Amino acid sequence: MIAPTPVTAAHAPARAPSGFMLPTIPRIQSARPRGPPPPGRPALPPAMKIVISTDEQQPNASYRGALLSAGALPEEVLVVSPGVPLPADLDGLLLAGGPDVHPGRYGEVPCTPTLEVRDARDDLDLALLKRAERAGAPVFGICRGLQVVNVALGGTLWQDLPAQRERGVAHAFHREDGFAPDHPAHPVRSERQAYGGPFDDLFAAVTEVTVNSRHHQAVKELAPGLLPLATSPDELVEAAGRPGRFFAAVQWHPEDLVAEPFHKALFRGFVGACRAFAKERGRPGPPPVEVRLFGSVPVVRLNRPASGNAFTAEMAGMLAETVQTLCEDPTVPALVLTGNGPAFCTGFDGDVLAALLHAGDEPGFAEALHAQARLSRMLLEVPRPVVAAIDGPVAGAGLAVALACDVRVASASVASLGPTAPGAAAADPRVDGGLAFLLSEAAGSGAAADALYSTEPFPLNRARELRLLDHVVEDEPALRLALSRAALYAETPVSVLAACKRLLVGDRLRRLDEAVEREARLMCDLFRRKGERRTLAPLSSTRTLEVS
Repeated sequence: MIAPTPVTAAHAPARAPSGFMLPTIPRIQSARPRGPPPPGRPALPPAMKIVISTDEQQPNASYRGALLSAGALPEEVLVVSPGVPLPADLDGLLLAGGPDVHPGRYGEVPCTPTLEVRDARDDLDLALLKRAERAGAPVFGICRGLQVVNVALGGTLWQDLPAQRERGVAHAFHREDGFAPDHPAHPVRSERQAYGGPFDDLFAAVTEVTVNSRHHQAVKELAPGLLPLATSPDELVEAAGRPGRFFAAVQWHPEDLVAEPFHKALFRGFVGACRAFAKERGRPGPPPVEVRLFGSVPVVRLNRPASGNAFTAEMAGMLAETVQTLCEDPTVPALVLTGNGPAFCTGFDGDVLAALLHAGDEPGFAEALHAQARLSRMLLEVPRPVVAAIDGPVAGAGLAVALACDVRVASASVASLGPTAPGAAAADPRVDGGLAFLLSEAAGSGAAADALYSTEPFPLNRARELRLLDHVVEDEPALRLALSRAALYAETPVSVLAACKRLLVGDRLRRLDEAVEREARLMCDLFRRKGERRTLAPLSSTRTLEVS
């Protein structure tokens, strides 16, 4: 077997989706082997960690879900509550909503019986904020989070707006009173001032935004160093920030409005700042897509093994960009696509899909559909042979990706190929990347219909009968034979390979485009039919996927 060459000099595409860095892509100098890899395997870089400071009394699914909808990976988000050991390090802090801040924290005594305080939550928020400040990490406060930030920096609060500052604008529209989480409470007016912070462009672009509202405390005296970014009709500070790095907070609950572009932009700005900060500190985490050279053949590897190499929209976009860039290199004869760990790819990430459904984020869902469809199209379109090396479970959008490859090699240890991702509810919309078309084309309409209607996976022997797999390796990883086939293709001139690919694809691109357009229309319709937002248990903790 040809020894892998560590990836070095890059010619990456100019654009990386949602703050991710595209994998370093090798400039291939020679088709000759470069010698054995260095002994041992380098340690993986630590993953970025965004900490949500909250407590068990809060509906934390929405905060975590908003971050996932905005591009964070499930493994990058950690929910911390009182009594849980503090994380050793963090790359971003989200201060969530919750109980009242104790007046003693800002030099007052309680003056109203409506106060609900929890000292342990105050201690947690202030300790984590101090840690984030010391590290220079991005901070984003929501509702109580704005109040905590203001108090920590020397500001004060109204203890109870109805008792101390009644000015005709209601701010308390709570679930227990029958109001939906996204109930439009009142507008906030942008101050439209350039303050040298992360939300300059966002707030400068709007005059006012309608927001939800669930609070009875608010900022009274704004802390030194904070600048008001938005105010309510009764002149309460509704958003504040500090010049320089990402340090901002809002009084409303954008996590329940993340389907709207303005509010999603708040979270995308925060996630992007956290990712940039983690990179500066040498903590970018393992790239979701990585490239290694085996002679002249690049091996592109999906690299989320703990999540079954499940896709997100950003990851699908990154893989499409990577494949396109590699195949534009005239020295690349073919490439191999595989997965890290015990799975090839188990489909679109269930946690992220759950977040989109929970938020009613149809634009985010449509973006995911587009990214996955673009990936399938790219694999068909590139003028090089693409070989899928399948050494573990493959399902849903992962199966679509495998079917869009030119040749599929699997190890005999792969038990089955599934049409749906593990744990997916039969009634939920799917992000499949043209699976119905690709499966019908490969296995025939009857076999495809049976699989999609029943959601039953294809056992390995049945997959072989249907020619879903081109080679099955009995006693070794599929990657070895996949590399052997790619090396054999490399003996054919690149121009001939490109011509053969065009002949083989024929009008499949047009038919795939039509199919994914239908798929997107039908899946978005199914998404809308989900109706009322639901409480989704999988968001409260990271989903564990069995792939062994």
